[in-house]
Amino acid sequence: MNRNEISLQDTWDLTKIYEDEKSFNEDLKETKSLCEKLVQQEKTFIDSADQFYQFLEDYTKMDRLLSKLYCYTHLSVDVEPNNQFIKSMEARVMALYEQISQSLTFVDLDIIAHQEVVKDYLKEERFMVYRYNMQETFRQASHTLSKEMEDLLAQIYPLADTGSDVFDALRLEFEPVLVDGKEEFLNSATLTKFLKNENEEVRRTAYHHFYKEYQRFENVFAKTLSSTMKKDAFLAKTRHFEDSLAASLFADQAPSELFHKILEQANEKYRPLFHRYNALKKRLMNKEIMYNYDLSVPLVKSKQRHYTIDECFDIILKCVDVFGDEYTDIIKKAKAERWIDFYPHVGKRAGAYSSGCYDTNPYILMNFIGDYQSLSTMIHELGHSCHTYLSNKYQPPQTNNYRIFVAEVASTVNEMLLIQHLLANTQDKQEKASLLYDLLENCVGLIFRQPMFADFEYKLHAMAEKDQPMSSQIITDLYQQLNQEYFGPDVVLDDLTRYSCYHVPHFYYNYYVYKYTLGMCCALAITARVTKQDTQQIECYLQFLKSGGSKPPIELLQTANVDPLSDQLYDDAFHYFEDLLNEFESLMLEKE
Repeated sequence: MNRNEISLQDTWDLTKIYEDEKSFNEDLKETKSLCEKLVQQEKTFIDSADQFYQFLEDYTKMDRLLSKLYCYTHLSVDVEPNNQFIKSMEARVMALYEQISQSLTFVDLDIIAHQEVVKDYLKEERFMVYRYNMQETFRQASHTLSKEMEDLLAQIYPLADTGSDVFDALRLEFEPVLVDGKEEFLNSATLTKFLKNENEEVRRTAYHHFYKEYQRFENVFAKTLSSTMKKDAFLAKTRHFEDSLAASLFADQAPSELFHKILEQANEKYRPLFHRYNALKKRLMNKEIMYNYDLSVPLVKSKQRHYTIDECFDIILKCVDVFGDEYTDIIKKAKAERWIDFYPHVGKRAGAYSSGCYDTNPYILMNFIGDYQSLSTMIHELGHSCHTYLSNKYQPPQTNNYRIFVAEVASTVNEMLLIQHLLANTQDKQEKASLLYDLLENCVGLIFRQPMFADFEYKLHAMAEKDQPMSSQIITDLYQQLNQEYFGPDVVLDDLTRYSCYHVPHFYYNYYVYKYTLGMCCALAITARVTKQDTQQIECYLQFLKSGGSKPPIELLQTANVDPLSDQLYDDAFHYFEDLLNEFESLMLEKE
């Protein structure tokens, strides 16, 4: 399908950001002008409270404009990657971003150098919105370098991100898959559909057609991935962190023990539960040999659930009704004001995300195909968008932007509410078994799969930190080994599985994936209380959504009435999975 074949109503409306090229160019020009104004004040911006306040106000305005420009171009490119006019706009924005990064390295350095003076200014009421960010700047002191080094790093950053940039720019094309004598389009969205097909040949063909393209470009992807790991290691060492993990966790004020605790729980203590689940799948599928591309076949023979976009919104609104009118009104606005780009088409970026900034709507990219996963993805991304919308509404631009560390909580709570809603509205054992299966699969992806990804990422970073070779053979051998340990003895790995590491964009995000597990564990606790109409929990959760980035991430989660440093949180999550597995196994085996 091509983009021009899709109804306008089913695409996002980016004219709400910029109506025309003229308005885009005006903001681009003003951003440049503000940057030049700030640079001219390098020697004087802390001389008085008035000068410092105006400097911060201009900096905030410039940052808002730049975010708006970037948001517009990245959204546009993700759906029209071959539109050279849009690509040129993106290039101009990125060039400006690099210029600003390089020109304003003095800001944090001078603030740190004049901490006592700045702290005195911050006592004034007008500086209240800047206090938290200033405290964060002071905390950076031991990892901030000399002006010459900061200037050098600012010039290096764009070059250091080349691996990630190349990965994002690559758009692979895949051979179609023959289904019932008809060729069907294959991409990352439709791959999921093919892997659920009961015909093993369809599953095998789709899997092979998809990942053999990653094999074909393995040396390219090995370079993009290894260069990203080396970049992270280089920056961590340069800024005097123990390792890349410590550097990543520093911004979230999270201890390394949190990361290792999650991996230990998922990859060691509770992994036998996942192996038990796979053994049950093999038994229910009655397969002598079960390949990893067989694992997505639905185990329950129930009516295939298909949803229109309107039906998805109806269900979602019922699921989140417990949060009140303000929350549901946001979701209604998302539909009415065209925040969402729904359907897959040639060239469109794979996957799904919610994006936006303080001065735009929170836009959602999807690859909607009308199955349950599409519904689940929609409510997930709307969770992000509602979080962003409420943060922007209740926080000033200085503290609206919450960190990735807490981002997955809002989306996962929504997903869990969807499952709970569907389970509560069925008396049919077959349907209940199907819903339990979907919930088990969701849990597997978040509390087992992501920690395996995190372990892979941790080991790659360790290689980079020790300056060890990272060829495609080394990378894919490691990934194959970790997958075999992950899936367990009842699953036979297809050899192309080793190349699936090149398909995961999150490996370029510097320790992102473990946060999915954290988000799921917190979401399970919140959802359990919300579904019991715990009004205190609902109020705490909504306050968390409105708090943006006004506190350290762990404190924000504690605002939501969950504690990520508690062992009990993770034990509860995996025991929840075990309870689901027990119930599902009982339902399925009673039919045998």
